[in-house]
Amino acid sequence: MAELDPLSPGSEPRPGGLSRRDPHDSMRLWANLVLFHLGTLLVGTSWWFGGQSEGARLAILIWGSLGIPLFFAIWGRQRASGAGFASPWRHLWPLLIFDALVLISVFNPSTRLVMYEGEQLVVHTDPRWPWLPSSARPDLTLRELWQFNIIVISCFNAFLALRHRRLLRRLLALLAANALLLAIFGTLQKLIGAKGIWLGAVKTPQPYFFSTFVYHNHWGAFTVLNVTICLGLLFHALRRGGHRDFWHSPVLLGAVAIAFMAATAPLSGSRSTTVLMLFVLAIAVAQFLGHVVRSRRAHHESVLLPVTGIVLAFALTLGGAGYLSRDVIIARTELTARQLERIRTEDTMNSRLTLYRDTWEMAARKPVYGWGLETYGDVFRIFNSQRVPERWIGAPHYREAHNDWLQALAEVGFAGTGALLLLGLAPLWGVWRLRSDSRLPIQLLLGCGIVLLYAWVEFPFANPAVMMLFWTSLYVAAAYARLDRGRSAPAP
Repeated sequence: MAELDPLSPGSEPRPGGLSRRDPHDSMRLWANLVLFHLGTLLVGTSWWFGGQSEGARLAILIWGSLGIPLFFAIWGRQRASGAGFASPWRHLWPLLIFDALVLISVFNPSTRLVMYEGEQLVVHTDPRWPWLPSSARPDLTLRELWQFNIIVISCFNAFLALRHRRLLRRLLALLAANALLLAIFGTLQKLIGAKGIWLGAVKTPQPYFFSTFVYHNHWGAFTVLNVTICLGLLFHALRRGGHRDFWHSPVLLGAVAIAFMAATAPLSGSRSTTVLMLFVLAIAVAQFLGHVVRSRRAHHESVLLPVTGIVLAFALTLGGAGYLSRDVIIARTELTARQLERIRTEDTMNSRLTLYRDTWEMAARKPVYGWGLETYGDVFRIFNSQRVPERWIGAPHYREAHNDWLQALAEVGFAGTGALLLLGLAPLWGVWRLRSDSRLPIQLLLGCGIVLLYAWVEFPFANPAVMMLFWTSLYVAAAYARLDRGRSAPAP
């Protein structure tokens, strides 16, 4: 039986078997266009080095820009038909504030570039209007702002146009299938000992890559989000039921896919995301055990056998992942031991903590508006204490702060960072207090929360694929919760 949207007045039959015309029928074309545009954008970016190449970023700017006219077309169509939800600006007003702050900074430069002994250096100058936002690199700021808007608006189109749960699940299923293919491809590369991406055809600047991603920690964040998507779909299948038994349901296939994707975290060599993945899986197993226990007790059946089987399957999965990744785990364990020993014997703080301290000093110098979006790599040279004074060559050069929160404060200040936080909270306003009929949005928000915590020690949002998946998960979770709210609302 087809699923009906509770917010669609056309779902109520007329006498005589005739039904009123669903006002959302005219939106189906736009919904399909959003599915195609966002799906191809996410899948293409993930396979093209996660968006971390000049060609991939140019493709994002070109293809992703179609999301902007698509947004205005859908908004205009909804206003004309009267079938839309609340105005999209109710959720996007923080983006307007963020854009205004950044655009002002573009026209108020605060630095200039000079050449010194063959090296490009940043020289600080006073901006024309010191009380307004300023940018140290207006060219980079403008390009990064355009890319950010493309990603956010393209992902928001799913919240705006996808009015049925099945369409939202279809999008999530596409993303999960794509992640599984990437995981299989990455595992194949590891097993054959490829020295670069695309089976060794593309060399990487550092050895810790996985699948099509240049940096293994970015792959880890990407996989954490995808595993929570799969968990949401799995719990939806469990709740929906209608299967002969567990062995003849999509739940088993989903569990195998989750186990395979989760195993790539240690296989990639990412220590931090391996810990995060274990945390996600432990929560999922506890939830699944609770579901099984409640179901068995409701039918007055023993819980010992299924609980034992689930715990054993989880242990075997961890053991299999550990065996497959044993060489990588041994190498990373030895590296961790050496790093800990170096930290213990050194008189000064290790380089990562020093990096954070210097980044905070950079942010504290311009706390309100920051130095400008995407200016960290150039401006941080001024604050980098891990170099000999008056000597730049040979000093460690950081393009990223390895802490997205600190880098946001350094680049856009407390004003810009606050606008970004409000942008993430805006779609959840009004639905976060309502209990959802499904665990799917809860799982999606769990993945988003974990990546936000991970951003305190790494820079996942520097990867366009991770950023797209984050905003897609957030907006799909909000859209699903909104539909649940409509279904649970009492009839007038």
